[in-house]
Amino acid sequence: MNAYRPDARTLALQRRAAEYARMAHMAHKARWVNWAAVVFCVLISFDWALPLQQFPDEPVLERRPVSVASTLSNPQMVYRIRTPHTSFRLHPNQTYRLRDASRLTVWRSPLLHVVRLVKAPSVPAGREPFAPYGGNIYNSALAVFPALLLLVASLGLLLPFPPETKLNTSIVGGLLWLVTLAVMILF
Repeated sequence: MNAYRPDARTLALQRRAAEYARMAHMAHKARWVNWAAVVFCVLISFDWALPLQQFPDEPVLERRPVSVASTLSNPQMVYRIRTPHTSFRLHPNQTYRLRDASRLTVWRSPLLHVVRLVKAPSVPAGREPFAPYGGNIYNSALAVFPALLLLVASLGLLLPFPPETKLNTSIVGGLLWLVTLAVMILF
């Protein structure tokens, strides 16, 4: 019985070719993560660049203390303020700016409805617009996360990388996307 038996080098080449084909298939399927991340970053960019919607003379419907994520040894409370068109959080350090104000002027982003500025004309400390708690993805150092996400996702889509690198950019893009969403929701 003299059956053909491939040598070790041929077997290694066949395994490598099968792994490359599997990696290429997974990279092709994972490309949607990069496409969705680019669309998400473009949405955030448009939301940041478009003029803010202004709601003057909004009545304050509700002021309620709520807890934010922190350690058990240092619990943090913020105030959730609700108006007919918006809802936002106010850090306790900023409450003096809205002290017992019954009407507010609120500016929010047009697409994602993130409250960017608040003003209380009836309170002396609140006559100048200020940024409430949250929405930091638009006006702080945390804006680096969407920029990094856009960079990684664009590189994964545009450059002719091998399938392994395209798969890695999809994975990194997905993780950056989760971090960006967490930053938008929590901060």
